[in-house]
Amino acid sequence: MSTPTQTPYYPRRHRSLFGPIVLIAIGVIFLLRNFGIISTRGFWLWFSNYWPLLLILLGVIKLVEYMWARQSGSPSPRLGAGAILFLVFFILFGLTTTRMAHVDWQGVRDNIGIDNDPDFNDFFGGMFGNRYDFSDNFSQPVNATQVRILANRGDIKITASTDNQIHAIVQKAIRSDSQENANRLNEATHPQLVHQGSVAILDLTGGDFQHGQFDLDLQLPPAVSLSATTRHGDITVSQRDGNVELSTDNGDVDFDQIKGDATIHLRKGSITAKDIGGNISVDGTVNDTNIADVRGTLTMSGTYWGDLQLARIAKRVHFTTSRTDLEFARLDGEFDMQPDDLRANGLTGPFRLQTRSKGVHLEDVSGEVHIQDRNAGVEVRPKSPIAPIDIANVHGDISVTVPPAAGFQLNAESMGGDINTDFDLKVDNQHRNATANGTVGKGGPLITLRSERGTIEVRKE
Repeated sequence: MSTPTQTPYYPRRHRSLFGPIVLIAIGVIFLLRNFGIISTRGFWLWFSNYWPLLLILLGVIKLVEYMWARQSGSPSPRLGAGAILFLVFFILFGLTTTRMAHVDWQGVRDNIGIDNDPDFNDFFGGMFGNRYDFSDNFSQPVNATQVRILANRGDIKITASTDNQIHAIVQKAIRSDSQENANRLNEATHPQLVHQGSVAILDLTGGDFQHGQFDLDLQLPPAVSLSATTRHGDITVSQRDGNVELSTDNGDVDFDQIKGDATIHLRKGSITAKDIGGNISVDGTVNDTNIADVRGTLTMSGTYWGDLQLARIAKRVHFTTSRTDLEFARLDGEFDMQPDDLRANGLTGPFRLQTRSKGVHLEDVSGEVHIQDRNAGVEVRPKSPIAPIDIANVHGDISVTVPPAAGFQLNAESMGGDINTDFDLKVDNQHRNATANGTVGKGGPLITLRSERGTIEVRKE
């Protein structure tokens, strides 16, 4: 008689408590949000910092379930494929949220010009918070030789005061999720001028100053030198007797009536300057530039995207970029340079230019001229008496127009092009390399012209 086979008994595996706890947490969050107890912005700020706590909670729950299962003799609950997939996406989402929390969203909004767009603010208001406006002002004596202004976000305007005091007005635009919190931020951001030896510092950075825009309108004694820095904002300065140093990462710089030297650092923005008694130094990434009436030198380096306009620079000008190296002694007229074109009149040399893909047009230039260019034409009209001229061009024409009574020596060669002239010179256009040599009038300075695959013209006015 056979013994009946008994089916083995396997204890039932219980489901994990993690799923229900997550659903409860999500429901509580939405309920608190609907009743206005927490804000969307406040929740995301909290989540971006503390989301790893949920992973810790999951680990604690799984540990408790494992210990409870061992005591009861039951199998411990396992994570299913869906739960594992959820964890992978949750971790990726948490990492992304943390990274986005450190993005300068106010700077993004400044860059794309949506600060005053009501539709944008309505849609993304939870992310940026609401705007609350405040005003602050103070006056106090300045017992320093230099005032240093530090701003994170905001325009800076500096004018001259009529007494030995600093007078400041600060317009605040604070982003917050509530009026109460905005009031607290307002109280925590009263500007103060702190003296450190011979330097007085007005610091509008760090701490609670990170929560908004602070536009500064400052009256300062003219004799005090100035250093002003803002990450996002325009800087306007006028009527300074001392030196100025201005820096902005994203904004325009406008300064005039400066008797001392001016040093400008730009990461992105335009420059306007007029009536400067000392030297000007500019570096960075610049859009448009307009500088006039400078009694000192002008030195410019970096990257220049827009229109560069200069007028009446009394001393040496030196301009350097990855594409152009330019130098001349003085500018009595006007100078206009765009990405593909350079035009100037009233220059005093020695004029030295090394560039590419930029048309060059010089009129009434005096002193020596040395130009190296390619992929564009070069035109020069020197004043009398003319000085030595040396022009080399590749894939571009050369044109030199001299006064009728000018005397000079010519040495010209065009590889793959012709040479044309109004003067009685020995010209040979019969060979692959055209040449022209000789002496005009009583002779004088040497004009050397070299072109590859371009026409050379030497004309009489």
